[in-house]
Amino acid sequence: MTSEGRPYARFRRALAGPSIAVIRSAAAELEQVDLEDGLAICLAFLELEPQTFPRAATRWAARLALERRLTLAESQLALAALAALDGPAARAGAEALIELGARHRLSGAEGIVTAWLERKGLTD
Repeated sequence: MTSEGRPYARFRRALAGPSIAVIRSAAAELEQVDLEDGLAICLAFLELEPQTFPRAATRWAARLALERRLTLAESQLALAALAALDGPAARAGAEALIELGARHRLSGAEGIVTAWLERKGLTD
């Protein structure tokens, strides 16, 4: 362990920073990235490296579908919600992700997506 703290603490700090390279490096130190943290990484890609977002979002949605046993309709909703984040329906996409998170035991999803909405100025 370095003086900067444990790997997960470094990862959480990296998510708050302005660098995808730092986020990637910190995530690589983790044994596993859970779904909530994966969602946070996707949103960081959308903000900081948008050309990488579609691939990251697709991978996250596939993990969500497999790990939480989503129905076909829910899987489609997850992908559509993620795709909507990069356009005029961003708030609707975010709300759909929050609902899917609540329905499938992603307790941190609401906070992650709400914080993203606030950063984007899309809250009430």
